[in-house]
Amino acid sequence: MRRVLDTAVRADPYPLWNGIREHGPVWLDGGVVVFSSHAHCAEVLRSPAAHAVVPPAGCPVPHGRTPLPDAPGVREASALARRVLTPEVLAGVEEFLRGRVDDLLDSVAARGRLEAVTDLAYPLPVAAICRLFGLPRTEETRLHRLAMPLSRMWEPHPAVDGTEAPGGAEQRRAQAALDGYVAELVERRGDDVGQGLLAPVLASLPPGRPTARQVWELFRELLVSGHESTAALLSNTVMALLRAPHVLDAVRREPGYAEQVVEEVLRADPPFQLLQRRAAEDLDVCGVRVPAGTTMLLLLAAAHRDPGLRPAADVFAPGSGADGGHLAFGLGDRFCPGAPLARLAGRLVCVRFAQRVAAPRFATGTPSYRPNVALRGLRALWVDADGFSGRDLPWDRPLPPPRTSLSLSEGRAS
Repeated sequence: MRRVLDTAVRADPYPLWNGIREHGPVWLDGGVVVFSSHAHCAEVLRSPAAHAVVPPAGCPVPHGRTPLPDAPGVREASALARRVLTPEVLAGVEEFLRGRVDDLLDSVAARGRLEAVTDLAYPLPVAAICRLFGLPRTEETRLHRLAMPLSRMWEPHPAVDGTEAPGGAEQRRAQAALDGYVAELVERRGDDVGQGLLAPVLASLPPGRPTARQVWELFRELLVSGHESTAALLSNTVMALLRAPHVLDAVRREPGYAEQVVEEVLRADPPFQLLQRRAAEDLDVCGVRVPAGTTMLLLLAAAHRDPGLRPAADVFAPGSGADGGHLAFGLGDRFCPGAPLARLAGRLVCVRFAQRVAAPRFATGTPSYRPNVALRGLRALWVDADGFSGRDLPWDRPLPPPRTSLSLSEGRAS
């Protein structure tokens, strides 16, 4: 299991995940069990007695079976998100993001190449969050810098070998800065999101309107859990299109196919490779007895490639009929509150990249990855192109296949 911490496997961790899954549940020292089949992971995620584990930065999960209080943030944020992310709000986000995607592609068109992570994937999630909550565009860079170090809070080092994950000091500073930022918003703005897209729906909620703290805790949850993971989804989607020219051509011919492509990226190359849960009471997980206090590592990336879920599970095949079986957003009352926003951004990037970037191909031999184990994402993905089409191209118009074939010979890192 300690191999999962080795940065050398980050570019292609899937043979390792598959090997762990073939051994079934694995027990580690210190009251830790590793689940890697789809059935085991889904059972834990559905259980209300499987509490979320997000230890404070720099504080390893205690060894031994010590029950921890549940982390309620995701549950509360999910409940509020279901109330406020209405079809009308999401339509407003889509209109905004369409313009921002085109702006970003316009900004790199002159140089004829695109760095998909910095130029496209990273700017979009924080822009959508700011638009929802009425924060000025000038805040986007600041919030991006706050969110990046927090992506390591889910690292499994404490559970795997009892050590602190790298970057603990930076994470603590970022957490303190974000705490101060949110407290200032609560104090200065209350539940007022100004001209944000959430303003009309917040004003129209029936009795039981969320408090200022709940509004800005939803903002925090979307930023902490959604910014990095959505950026990873977007860059992974671009990677998938580069590796599979037939899929890119299919999106060009039928933009609606992008939804299936995004679901398959979430299954085959998910941002969150693993999650942690702590048993609040004795559990039976598909016949495996789990004592109260046990830490459960859920290898989602292994579960998604479980041959019991679908045949040829290692093959990237959008629309195969089993895309929806992934666990990328969790299950139950902790279902990711930002899932509709992530899916929307993924679909828009998939469509516009296919439509506007002519003959895209890997610009370097090996895309680079950040060192994160749990929330895995690209550090850089350079794409060369023959050119960029104009932004006046209709989003929903089918296009013929390009005349120039795409290259599969470079950048292979599945």
